[in-house]
Amino acid sequence: MATSWIGKLRDSLTSASGTSPADDSLIARDGESAGPALDTPKPFAPRYPKGERAKPPFIDWSRTRSPTAQAMIVDQLKLIYLPIAKNACSSTKRLVASLGGLTPENGQDIHYMLDKNNTGLQFKDRKTEDLTRAFAARDWMRFIIFRDPMDRLVSAYVEKFVNNRTYPDQWATCRHVIETVFEKRDPTPEDYAHGVTFREFAEYILAHDPQQLDSHWQPQTFYMGHVPLTHMYDVKALDQFEQDLRDHIGADITLPRMNVSRETETDLTDLPTAVDLLPADLPDAKSLSLHSFLPEDLRARLMEFYAADVSIYRQIQRASGTATDAK
Repeated sequence: MATSWIGKLRDSLTSASGTSPADDSLIARDGESAGPALDTPKPFAPRYPKGERAKPPFIDWSRTRSPTAQAMIVDQLKLIYLPIAKNACSSTKRLVASLGGLTPENGQDIHYMLDKNNTGLQFKDRKTEDLTRAFAARDWMRFIIFRDPMDRLVSAYVEKFVNNRTYPDQWATCRHVIETVFEKRDPTPEDYAHGVTFREFAEYILAHDPQQLDSHWQPQTFYMGHVPLTHMYDVKALDQFEQDLRDHIGADITLPRMNVSRETETDLTDLPTAVDLLPADLPDAKSLSLHSFLPEDLRARLMEFYAADVSIYRQIQRASGTATDAK
C-alpha cells in the first residue's frame, strides 16, 4: 500500500527536525489517533500564598540607592525634587535646601553637605511611609528638570574633560573613561591633562550598558523611577519653574545660576573639527555649538542610545513652548 500524503508529511517533518518517527507522538500515521487530548485547564491559583501577596512598595528599596536616594523632600512646603546631574542640579539643590532650612555657606559643596549628613531633606534620610504618603497627596509639587540629551552630553564633556580636567577632585568622575580609552589602570595626572576627544568619549558611552555609566552621562530616565511627578521642566525655561514654585509656596524665590559650562545659543560658534580635537586644542570649548561636536553619523547613534530621553524631552518642549526645528 502506497504511503499516504500524511505519512510523507510526517516523514519530511521529522527528518527536518532531526527526530525519529518514534519520538514524535503528535503527528498521526494512517488510521492513528492524532495524539492525546489536551489537558483540561486548571482552576486559577494565586501566584503568591495569601500571606505573601502584600509586598513593600518599591521605593522601600530604591530610596537608599542612588540616584533616588538624593531626591529631596520639604514637608512643610509639600515639595519633592528629583535632581538630575547637569540639569541646573547644584542651583536647584541649594534653593530647595534653603527652603528646607539648610543654607550652605559660600563655597560649601551642596552635594557633599547633603549626601554625607542626615539633614532630613533627602530620601535616604526618611522612612518609606513618609515618602509614599507624599506621593499619594494631591496638593504636593513633585518636580524634575530635564535637558536636551545632546546638549547635556556636550556640557558634561566640556565641564569634566576640558575645563576641569586637571583638577584632582574631578578625576573620580572621569577615571573609567580615561582608563578605557588609554587601556591602562591608574591613570597619571598627565593622562587626565591629555584627555580624550569628544568622539572617544561618545564611543565609550555607546559601548557600555547605560546602567553602568556615571550619573553625569547616564540617561535622565534612570533618575525618574518610583516618584509620580506633577511637574516636568525644560532647563531652558526655568522662569516657568520659578513662577510655579512661587505660586506653590506662596513666597518669592530666586534660582541661583551655577556651574554654567557653555554659553547661550546666540553666542556659540561652529567648528566642525571639534569632535576630533583633544581638549588642549579646543579654542574656548564653552563657546562652541552642539553641531561642532555632533556630526550626523555620531549624532544619530547617540540619539538612538538616548531615545527615551529624546522622546520625553520633546514632549516637555512642546508643553513648555520651547520646541525648535533644530532638535
